Amino acid sequence: MLKILALDPSGTGTTGIALMENDQVTFQEFTNSNWQAHWQTLIGLIEEFKPQVVLYESTNYIHSRGKDMTSLFKLLGGLECLGHSEAVPVNQVKGLKQKLFTGKVSIAGITYSPGRGKG
Repeated sequence: MLKILALDPSGTGTTGIALMENDQVTFQEFTNSNWQAHWQTLIGLIEEFKPQVVLYESTNYIHSRGKDMTSLFKLLGGLECLGHSEAVPVNQVKGLKQKLFTGKVSIAGITYSPGRGKG
């Protein structure tokens, strides 16, 4: 029985969360402006759900050096240190993202709203 915790992390906005077990997926989201609150929420989910894999979207937008990106990098660093995590580069999800934005595809339980990066 493989348990996967999949994340679209944000250090200062909304983190998308998918809990996957036995062909069932539960979607959640967590919104807070403090990256430490995101970290504590994720640690709580890991302790409760006990996933074998933590899968998260990673970014290399190092040109963006604002507070939001710095907070996201701190959160990504914490996820990397978990030891049983896998990063998926952000460019690998762009095709699905475009289909979601244009309404060609939808996922039950998930609402789309533009983030600080307008997408």
